[in-house]
Amino acid sequence: MVLVRARASAERAACPVCGTVSARVHSRYVRRLADTAVGGRSLVIELRVRRFRCRERVCPQATFAEQVDGLTFRHRWRSTGLQVVLQRLA
Repeated sequence: MVLVRARASAERAACPVCGTVSARVHSRYVRRLADTAVGGRSLVIELRVRRFRCRERVCPQATFAEQVDGLTFRHRWRSTGLQVVLQRLA
């Protein structure tokens, strides 16, 4: 297995519900993402991401996790690249 450790570096993130941009960090955690194989070995990305607080008071989404364009999407444990490969196979 190949393990890649990374962290997101954007200063702000947009709420997925209302679109309000926030820089107020609530917490941090590590996401483990499966990615396409490298040299016949499985690849796992340990991505340190932040949870932000939504600044819009009427928004039902109190906190949200940042997403990395081209790599992550909400509520998934696969990278975007692996998801595309699996969809093509199916």
